[in-house]
This record gives sequence, structure tokens and C-alpha cells, in this order.
Amino acid sequence: MNSMRGFTLIEILVALTLFAVVGGTLLQLFSQGLRSARIAGEHEHAVLLARSKLTELQAYTQLRPGSYSGNFDNGYRWRADLIPADIAVSGENAHLYGLDLDLTVSWGDTGGKRDFVLQSRLLTRWSDR
Repeated sequence: MNSMRGFTLIEILVALTLFAVVGGTLLQLFSQGLRSARIAGEHEHAVLLARSKLTELQAYTQLRPGSYSGNFDNGYRWRADLIPADIAVSGENAHLYGLDLDLTVSWGDTGGKRDFVLQSRLLTRWSDR
């Protein structure tokens, strides 16, 4: 009687096939997780840039309606559309008018272009109403 027992060729092929399927699935999940993390990081960066541009626009005391745009240093672009709002505030020394702001930060190329839109209302001393 032969006491040495090993795996047959069929058993080894089945084990390798299972290993390939499970390994491929795990690799795909890992790749998808890395892609999601990269996209989330890009989106978070766009939100920070939009908030920064909003703060910059709020610092101007005499904004006018219109469209403004520019580029950030790292491949992100911005566009601000200022539209007159139906709001005015008058005080002793100031007359303030409302502007609706649509601020869009874009990044990526045409194949994977992404946008983040921030909307706000600003008060300004603009007086050519």
C-alpha cells in the first residue's frame, strides 16, 4: 500500500482557478477604492477653493452683476455669475443691494470633467440699479 498521497492535477487546477477569481475580485475592489478616494480628495479640494473664492468675493464692497472667471494654479478653474437679486437694504450711511452668486469650480479634462457649484447671496454697495 502506498502511503504517499498528494494532490491531483485537477485539484491543483481548481485551486488555482479559485485563487485567480478571488484574487482578481479583491484587486478590482482595491482599485475601485483607490479611485473613489482620489475623486473624493479632488472634490474636497474644489470645495476649499470655492470657499476661498467666496471669501475673496465677499471682501469686495462694490461688486457688479456679470460673469467673472479665472484659473487656480493647480488645474482647477472657477466661474462666478453675479445676478441682481430682489433685495435692497437701506441704512443711514449705506444702501446695499443683493446679488445672487453661482460659483462653479471645474477640474479635469473633457473625458472626466467635474464641477462643484456653490450658490450664495451677497450684499454690495453697487448703485447703478
